[in-house]
Amino acid sequence: MALFYFLITFIISLIIFQLYSIIYGFIAFCILTILFIFNHIRALIKLENWLNKPTLSSLPIGNNYWEPIYSKLYKLYKNHILTKKDLTKALDQFVGGAQALPDGVASLNEHNEILWANKNIQNMLSIELPQDIKKPINYFLRNTKFLKLIEGDLDNNSINIIFNDNHFQINLIKFGFDSKLLICRDIVNETRLEDKRKQFISDVSHELKTPLTVILGNAELLLNKQIKKNEGIKLIESLINQAERMNYLIKDLMTLSSIDALKKNIRNEKIFIPKLFEQINEDLYIYNDKTNIFFSCELKSNKNLIGSVMEIKSALQNLISNAFRYTDKGFIKVTWYEEKFTGILSVKDTGIGIPKEHISRVTERFYRVNTDRSRNTGGTGLGLAIVQNIIDRHSGFIEIISDGKSGTEFKLIFPKDRITHK
Repeated sequence: MALFYFLITFIISLIIFQLYSIIYGFIAFCILTILFIFNHIRALIKLENWLNKPTLSSLPIGNNYWEPIYSKLYKLYKNHILTKKDLTKALDQFVGGAQALPDGVASLNEHNEILWANKNIQNMLSIELPQDIKKPINYFLRNTKFLKLIEGDLDNNSINIIFNDNHFQINLIKFGFDSKLLICRDIVNETRLEDKRKQFISDVSHELKTPLTVILGNAELLLNKQIKKNEGIKLIESLINQAERMNYLIKDLMTLSSIDALKKNIRNEKIFIPKLFEQINEDLYIYNDKTNIFFSCELKSNKNLIGSVMEIKSALQNLISNAFRYTDKGFIKVTWYEEKFTGILSVKDTGIGIPKEHISRVTERFYRVNTDRSRNTGGTGLGLAIVQNIIDRHSGFIEIISDGKSGTEFKLIFPKDRITHK
């Protein structure tokens, strides 16, 4: 277009030169050129004004030269807006996803300065955005091991540290051009579980070691041919008692293991409480020597339970055997009743009671209030842990009532959705 305009200008100037003179031709050429330049300058000014606030309604109307340019620029601007929206949407999704992560996440530049951080890591390291953007991450996490990690002085990209009494696992991932992604994970629960696992193994080893020591010692004495017959019988009885103790312990461990293995089971059997009480009464022959204790079962509700018959029976048996173990005289009473839309299986005794400071821990594995009495009466320290696991699997909870002097009541409380009519 510009070449065509200059060609027309040259032809007009040439005609004027032919008709009049070279001066008039030159003047005409200059005037037409100035008009051409002025027209383009005005179009550029309009374009500059539009670029400051580009909208469709304010798009300038161009002449034959500028109209295609305006149109192409507007299409490019429109594509830019769409691309910007897509990028903003993608960024919002990324930020939303990063905020939803259970771990703390922070983006660092090549100088280990904070570019962005999600809420979890802000809480973990006391970072406040936006004022802490561009601040070095080691200002907030002052640890020699961590400093070596971000400076690349370690062979791996993951460390475990203790910071402000919290246990963190930190991973450093490099991406792009010297950019880094810091992932901080709170592992305090995992650490506690690992400590519990170690304690459990230690407790099991200790519980098995004692009877094994007695068995081995008695076996060595029995090998002595000079031992008297009466003494030999006592040693054999001791061997049997210790073997039975180990057997009870292994049995309880297997029960715990089976309950844990079946934790995802629905447990939707219908448990008829009267029939359950009949079975409990039939199993009480093992306590025939406890003639000074009155045992009874009482039904105060005609409703029944939904759950695992085997597990609920096991829980009751453990509570009742505990009651007999720690009750010398009086009564042991099992009751089924409803209260505030819940179903309750209660085991109440007139035994020695549980001191208040121990109540919160008696359902822990191998925890004993009275170690000597528990072992002498055949307790493994796992009975109440089994009960706790069973009630957890039935979405209920245990309530323990005791003044620490006389009597204890264990309440197995089941939610409304596990109570059913006959």
